[in-house]
Amino acid sequence: MKNEKEKLEKDLENAQMKLSQTEHKVQALENQRKFLMKKEDRQRTHHLCNMGGAIQSISKDADALTKVEFFLLMEQIFSLSAVQELVAEAKRKHDEGGDV
Repeated sequence: MKNEKEKLEKDLENAQMKLSQTEHKVQALENQRKFLMKKEDRQRTHHLCNMGGAIQSISKDADALTKVEFFLLMEQIFSLSAVQELVAEAKRKHDEGGDV
C-alpha cells in the first residue's frame, strides 16, 4: 500500500513537472510570436516611411496636401492605365529578381 502511494505521488510529481515545462514552452513560443509580429510591423512601418519619403522628395507640392487630398491624388494617379502598366512591370521585374 505504501509503495503504491509513493509511486502515485512520484507519478503526480512527474506529471506536474511535465505540465510546468510545457507551460514554459508555450510561453516561450508566445513570446517568440509576439517578437516576430513586432518585427514585421517595424519593417512594414519602415517600408511605408521610405515610400512616403520617396513621394515627398519627387513632388514637393504633395507635402502641402491634406491626408484626404493626398489619398484622392494617389487614387487618381494609380487608376491611370499607364501607371498600372508601369507598376505591373516593376512588380514583374521584382518577382524575377531583377532590378527595376
